[in-house]
Amino acid sequence: MKGKDEQRLERHKIWNSLPKGEVYLAPTDPDEYFKGIKYDISPRQFGLRVRKHDMYCELGGPRHRYSSFFFIEVIKDPEEIEDGRIEVIGPELSDIEGQSLPFGFWIRYYGEHLTEDYLDLLTRWTYFALEEGEGWMLLNTRDTIWLRLHKKDVHKHDLKRLGQAMINLCKIQFPLVEKADAKILIATEELGGAEYTKELIDNVCVPYWERLDERTRRFSDEDVDTFYGCTICQTFAPSHVCVVAPDRPPYCGIITWIGAKVMCDLDPYGYIFEMPLGKCVDPWGGEYTGVNEKIYEKSNRTYKRVVMYSAITYPQTNCGCFEAAIFYIPEVDGLGLVDRRYSGNTPLGMTFSTLAGLISGGLQNHGYCGISFRTPRSKKFVRADGGWHRIVWIPKEYKQMLAEVIPSEMYDKIATEYDCTDPEELKAFLMRVNHPVVQLWKNGEEPEPVKIPPPNTDWEPEEERIARERGRKLLKS
Repeated sequence: MKGKDEQRLERHKIWNSLPKGEVYLAPTDPDEYFKGIKYDISPRQFGLRVRKHDMYCELGGPRHRYSSFFFIEVIKDPEEIEDGRIEVIGPELSDIEGQSLPFGFWIRYYGEHLTEDYLDLLTRWTYFALEEGEGWMLLNTRDTIWLRLHKKDVHKHDLKRLGQAMINLCKIQFPLVEKADAKILIATEELGGAEYTKELIDNVCVPYWERLDERTRRFSDEDVDTFYGCTICQTFAPSHVCVVAPDRPPYCGIITWIGAKVMCDLDPYGYIFEMPLGKCVDPWGGEYTGVNEKIYEKSNRTYKRVVMYSAITYPQTNCGCFEAAIFYIPEVDGLGLVDRRYSGNTPLGMTFSTLAGLISGGLQNHGYCGISFRTPRSKKFVRADGGWHRIVWIPKEYKQMLAEVIPSEMYDKIATEYDCTDPEELKAFLMRVNHPVVQLWKNGEEPEPVKIPPPNTDWEPEEERIARERGRKLLKS
């Protein structure tokens, strides 16, 4: 990985080499921050879904295999930024009715006392111009972003005003921001399409994100005395509570434990709140009395327990924003992973979108759990279930993305869609490669699935004990 300064110079070079577009100078006087903006930005709009028959246009999303991005960075040199400068590269909204195009939003912030510790907060406030923007649907984060604009609201919108709303909403909410600029790229075929946006993701976004993520991986849950909770998604998943810990980033991928701490320190009465740990009742699974009490309180007294390093027994609830998901495959007593980019069938006989629809909404679905792309990098990844020794299937492209974190002895033992998607064929594959999960089967031939309870219900104590023992057996192998 390139060093911080080398990365900065590379990003600056790429920023200046982007195709030229139409430049708009947004107001920099606080009294005029939102002058000319015609659409409402309000919590009432949060979580809007725009169906295909109602959309004016679509930006990013699955049609382009999630090759679009929302990239925000902190700049240290004030001379690099012309405050209020918005550059729209490619067509305006008025020119793309009925179209679906890849895109990139690149926003830069400067402040004398602004550091990268504030990046998660800057990201959240910038997103609000879309998440709470009238007529916009925003799903996912970073490089899995997906936008749609509703037909009935298109007359209120253009991209230059959207850029104005994004940077000035962040300024007015966070006074440490002194200067900001943005480039909005709508990647038509003439501009390189999805190949160009993917190139920018690989060369600009990913190195920056990985450097920041590496910083958060330097310490673990045991190094802190407080976790954080997030309830922002309760507008559409009323009982959902996300636990944010060093070893357990939230499923949406938008913040880290460091970012949650900063946000809570700045606004202790907001949707990010402290979760005192209390007593650790299960060090291996990651269960704490204080976390459970706070979850029960904040979930409208809907669920009582979370085992943080498990997808099988008392996993966290799912809102719908997760970047990937873990799912239990009873036919082989193993776990599969699937990411949002994969459009084919899983061994469950369903696609990611179907699976996501079943397990989202704020229920505690034993055996199913959303995850962030960061999650598999944790050394506590589904530790209570057997860790990587319990993973039996991953789409090929996602598996390649995870190659550096999958234990070398396990890589070839995990099937992909090119090996099988049928459970019986998966069973044969696991026996052929002598996958560790086979040792859980009766006589090494017949899987005995755990008896998973319905959503939002409790495990029978004996069944929970059996499920936990299987995980421990695999980790000892």
